[in-house]
Amino acid sequence: MKSNVISDKGQPMMTISKVGRKGRKLEITGQLMGAWPSKMYITPGELAKMVFLALRPGVFLFILLYPFFLIMDFIKK
Repeated sequence: MKSNVISDKGQPMMTISKVGRKGRKLEITGQLMGAWPSKMYITPGELAKMVFLALRPGVFLFILLYPFFLIMDFIKK
């Protein structure tokens, strides 16, 4: 299973194909902009920063509305 991070124009910026642990870091394997295979690493400190960035009201609202977004996408297709 792959996951895409897209731009505001709908273009894939990053395709994530694998997330795993390597030592004390998270390793993300994928492609940047569809052309450059890459391995990216997230340290424990950076993961903590990412969690704090996600603790915003808009993110919580998105999570609560997620089932409705899925239903709307299903209806549109």
